[in-house]
Amino acid sequence: MCGVWESVISYGTRLLIKENQQLFGTGERINGIYYIQKGILRLESYSPDGNQAILLYVPEKNLFGDAAYFNGMPVYALYRAVIDSVVYFFSRELLESMLFPKHPELQRNLTSFLAYKVGVLLHHLCDLQSTDVRGKVCRLLCDLVQYGKNRSEIRPHITQQEMALALNMHRATFNRIISELREQGILGKVTKKRIQILDLNRLVELAEGTYAL
Repeated sequence: MCGVWESVISYGTRLLIKENQQLFGTGERINGIYYIQKGILRLESYSPDGNQAILLYVPEKNLFGDAAYFNGMPVYALYRAVIDSVVYFFSRELLESMLFPKHPELQRNLTSFLAYKVGVLLHHLCDLQSTDVRGKVCRLLCDLVQYGKNRSEIRPHITQQEMALALNMHRATFNRIISELREQGILGKVTKKRIQILDLNRLVELAEGTYAL
């Protein structure tokens, strides 16, 4: 979604984030924006008693840390690398003194991406009150399609157990919904590394208008 940042990648600071390595999460402030060129990260938070919640997945060619860049608040949720990932950091000074003035398309992309993420988080908030487990699964799949490059398949780099955890759902319930979607001809072959989408329009309908936000 944010591939336009590739045009200025040489100005960023390159970081290699190893699998399971975390960023942030200790109350620091982020004085810039991060772009993930390769890999995938997940945003996690933990309750005082240690229960984990997965808030968001960030695949390659996307931004993160953007909300904290704008609001200036300390960050207590953490990003963790699902696989080895390559990330570039763009400082506030660099963005505001040079990149944004010379490349206005970056600001437009950032605004569009923030709007998309607000939509995703609104769905997550609605899902907290929803008993429609099929709708929850379909919304997650639509989000993964939207993040990716190919609308006929998803290569999530995350397990079905992690997807179920992100939805606060039992693994058996998640698997049952996936099986039902396959029986209805909405999904095709499902493996650990690939989910084939046969009928995206129907998937969006069941997700209750994911792309409308």
